[in-house]
Amino acid sequence: MHNTSFHDKDRYEYIFRKDQIDKDFVWTDDNIKHLYKLNDDITKLQNQLVNQMRAAYDLFSKLENSGLSFLHGFKIVGNIGFMKEIVEELYCAEDMTDEQKAIVKKWEGIEYYSAKEIDAWQLVFDSEIKDFLPLSKTRINEKRHIWNLKSPLIDNLLYCSYFAHFLDFNSTFSNADLIECTVKDFYPEIKVVVNHNVSELRVFSVYHPARYYGFDFNRCLLENRKAALNKNFEWNDVNIQKLMDVNSWIWKRTDELKSYMTELNAVFHILSETEPEFANYSIDGQIEYHGSEENDIATIELQQEMSKHATFEDWNLGLSETQQEIGDEIHKDETINWNREVYWQHLSENQRKVYFHYLMHTLFVDGDVYSFQDLVRMREEDFKVCMSIEWAKD
Repeated sequence: MHNTSFHDKDRYEYIFRKDQIDKDFVWTDDNIKHLYKLNDDITKLQNQLVNQMRAAYDLFSKLENSGLSFLHGFKIVGNIGFMKEIVEELYCAEDMTDEQKAIVKKWEGIEYYSAKEIDAWQLVFDSEIKDFLPLSKTRINEKRHIWNLKSPLIDNLLYCSYFAHFLDFNSTFSNADLIECTVKDFYPEIKVVVNHNVSELRVFSVYHPARYYGFDFNRCLLENRKAALNKNFEWNDVNIQKLMDVNSWIWKRTDELKSYMTELNAVFHILSETEPEFANYSIDGQIEYHGSEENDIATIELQQEMSKHATFEDWNLGLSETQQEIGDEIHKDETINWNREVYWQHLSENQRKVYFHYLMHTLFVDGDVYSFQDLVRMREEDFKVCMSIEWAKD
């Protein structure tokens, strides 16, 4: 979990810190031995991740074949996370000393300001081809040199794919910080995803929405596009009926999502009672729109960009071992109808009685991406039920 109390202006302080420390760092024999051992240990951890992903494929294939057909086409996304072991221990302390607080702040900042780059490394297993995707296969077998540690004494060391990526792309871990790390600071992460768009080159949006990473030029263009299209939107009977239809489609997908999550939860609840590794499972679900047909105001490429930047995660549902009922708190009070603000004034008396889904508000009113002109061009089949499932792994 990344500490969001940091600001991008502080990033440069951590980058500068790394550069200053590295200027005076010396690769002693002990430091080199530590680096070799860390590479060996992380290589084993990467292999462990691969094996866990294959085991996840076996499990979810059995679940699909046993009747959970909505899992068809699932993908498994695996990466390796970082949290300094001592920080995790100090989080549990009742009262931290000033020195301990300084330790936590240092490591939180180091991790936070390299998270975007480090998290870009991932492996993807596609259940439809029953194998890892091509780039993932390359990463699994990859061994390569790293030249940016500035020591001829370690130039011949071959690193596993994840550790090479970590050393190449992080901007805040100094060599001295690296020598303080052990394999206990790294951990495998696996998510099984259904209907989420997954790219081998970047983590999919449910992990790191684009808006969390500072200025995004494409997002600004989409915001301006939405504003321009909304100025010319006609609130006529045909368009109003279409937005009523979209609202009903979203509710239909919501019912499907709740049903699928409930079925999965029943299976994992039983597994958690007999298999310790599933003791801390969690199931998250949301509805996304992925346009699959070009229209007069949006190409397929533009619609893909819109999906990437949309705030689908603003409404989501969760189940876990400790949460056995789907909450959906935002829809519990039906006196709060999400047709307010913009829609209300254009609806007939009967239409105002229809309960609007929160996504109708967060996507088309508060959201920065989809205009009302996009809304009336949407197709029912392009609304997708998306889920991700994860559990604790040793």
